[in-house]
Amino acid sequence: MKVIASIVLVLELLCPITVIRSQTTARPGGARKTVSLSQAARGDAAPAESGTTLPLRRVILYSNGVAYFERRGSVTGKAEITLPFKQSQVDDVLKSMLVLDLGQGQIGAVSYDSSAPTSARLAEIPFSIGAETRKDEEGGLIKVLGQLQGAHVVITTANRSATGSVLNVDERETKTKADGPPVTSRSVVIASESGEIVSFDLAEVRSVRVLDEGAKQDITHFADVSAMTRRRDAKTISVASDGSGTREMAVSYTISAPIWKTTYRVVLDGSSHPFFQGWAIVDNVGEEDWAGVSLSLVSGTPVSFIQPLQAPLFRYRPIIPIPDDLKLDPQVYEPAEGIGSGSGGGIGAGEGHGVGASHGYNMGGGNPRAAGASATLPLAGPVTTLSDAIASESSGVTAAATGAQVGDLFEYHIDQAVTVKHDRSGLIPILQTRMEGERVSIYNEEARKDRPMGGLRLKNTSVLTLEGGPITVIDGDAYAGEALMERLKPGEERFISYAVDLGTLVDTTSKQERERVFLVKAVKGSFQAHYYKTEKKNYILTNQTDQARVVFIEHPVRKDWKLTDDTAKPFERTASVYRFRIELGPHATVEFPVREQLPLMDTYAISNLTRNDMELFVTQHYLDESSRLALEGILTIREKIGAQDVRLAAADREIAEISADQSRLRENIKALKDTAEARQLIARYVAKAGDQESRIEQLTADRKTVVEERARLQEEMDKAIKALSLDRRL
Repeated sequence: MKVIASIVLVLELLCPITVIRSQTTARPGGARKTVSLSQAARGDAAPAESGTTLPLRRVILYSNGVAYFERRGSVTGKAEITLPFKQSQVDDVLKSMLVLDLGQGQIGAVSYDSSAPTSARLAEIPFSIGAETRKDEEGGLIKVLGQLQGAHVVITTANRSATGSVLNVDERETKTKADGPPVTSRSVVIASESGEIVSFDLAEVRSVRVLDEGAKQDITHFADVSAMTRRRDAKTISVASDGSGTREMAVSYTISAPIWKTTYRVVLDGSSHPFFQGWAIVDNVGEEDWAGVSLSLVSGTPVSFIQPLQAPLFRYRPIIPIPDDLKLDPQVYEPAEGIGSGSGGGIGAGEGHGVGASHGYNMGGGNPRAAGASATLPLAGPVTTLSDAIASESSGVTAAATGAQVGDLFEYHIDQAVTVKHDRSGLIPILQTRMEGERVSIYNEEARKDRPMGGLRLKNTSVLTLEGGPITVIDGDAYAGEALMERLKPGEERFISYAVDLGTLVDTTSKQERERVFLVKAVKGSFQAHYYKTEKKNYILTNQTDQARVVFIEHPVRKDWKLTDDTAKPFERTASVYRFRIELGPHATVEFPVREQLPLMDTYAISNLTRNDMELFVTQHYLDESSRLALEGILTIREKIGAQDVRLAAADREIAEISADQSRLRENIKALKDTAEARQLIARYVAKAGDQESRIEQLTADRKTVVEERARLQEEMDKAIKALSLDRRL
């Protein structure tokens, strides 16, 4: 008999997407075998009555701190399944929960308790009463009736009853004895249906029945919310399914859990083959026994994170995401700017085989098949796997939304009327379709140096614009990891990654070098030598499995750097990375080089060239014969200008020395007294000063000649530099 599956793909209020991929395992000899839920668990389904939970059938523990739980059981007719969780677990459940009806049933509503604070919810109810009444406070029936003013009620005493609307609660003090204290009595006053005003002593009232629907709802709601204060850490998720006959329901989800641990024993003896024994340590910290469950332990590093989904989110202003303490952050990949092609390949060979067996362990003691145990009767007919049930066209789940472009926005319109009760939240499926996708690995050295991330290259083949959000990936019948995706428009492709690819190893080497000058130019008095700085990065990829792999390398795009012609053309380019597609055969190793060039230039001022610079240009063959002769002429003029500069410097230096000596002579003359010896010395100083003045006049004339000659040589050199024409590709 064909099993028709109904599934609710749980979509959080932030519109996350659950991606399912089928999984196969290899049998010896190359045969393929589909791994099903029943083949993994082999548990008999027990009937689940309305309002009860489903028996736990399967548990998968991961080494990253999450666990995958699967519940299965049989239901009849219109069923409601309740699943209790802790407050801290609800965000994980909302992100990953899958609900299936594997028969002729239709999943109805999936709802959960409101996450608003109890104080805020009580403040919205027009009714309040304390949990206890003190001597100096009014409480009990008095306070209840006082808040029911105007409500329609039936009041019953020992000998009469009346129906009417509450007017007020009256309090009177009367003296029964002249010398005694007054006695306080209280009565409720109602306006009966016949128009009478009737008073009842509260001491005689046996019951008050509220007829007003609004008042009844307020009291009931107040009681429900008050009860929740005693279960602050408890949350209930309810799943409704409407169908006929007995059928199977399944629910799966992931929540935080202790990691499983290993411990080993090695026994050494006289032989060269020591005995090696390993043990796994698992922890059940929940409030439910794992009775007869199928337990799996997964070693790997799928990406997992927590996102607050259960609390209502009000976007009155931008919200800064709460930072987390994850070991692995979800990677978000840029869309491509254009379409290219390029690939690398490797040659390798390998073979593998596996042998599996099914065992059951009872770790908690007792007999899981004893009376009262949930797993007693197997369901008739074949058991459908999660992946097959979800992908089935007759799954019973229909997308409840259609999409339309509204200006620059995209609208999701819910096709059917939606009912969400007070203090409840709803989940609505908006997409149910297949999309194009390829299983790939994505390597980015900045994200992780040794291994790529396992993921998908996903194309949105629907007509809907998919809002960004978390993605939970189920590989076959098991949780495989989580990812984040940004907004994806129809026809757009995007990479997502959900786990570390532990089957592919990547190593990189890098080398930089300066290439020979390829172009020389003379431009506006400058000699330019153009060359490339080259960097070669080798990506060495090793496939450590017997499965072929497709790896995308993300190589950074750097300003002014260009890929060389001998580098394979990238598959695509984004704003910040090139993506190269590499195909890896089983157990193959591929070395993929990426060479880039950065154009650089050495600049020399021609007017400042030296003989050493000229020798370098000739040695490196930068110059042809005409250019060499032109530069030789310029260099000769430059040397003549240098000689004139030396003469100018010598003349200036001598003039400065004479000026300093004359200052000294003047100071000495001032210091001499009017004596015969002083007059002789002064005459000597004056004679020397005259000779110095003659020398200064000669030096000034010579300096003028040198300046004129230098100016002529400078003009000649400027004309030669301007006339120099050089644009030579080497």
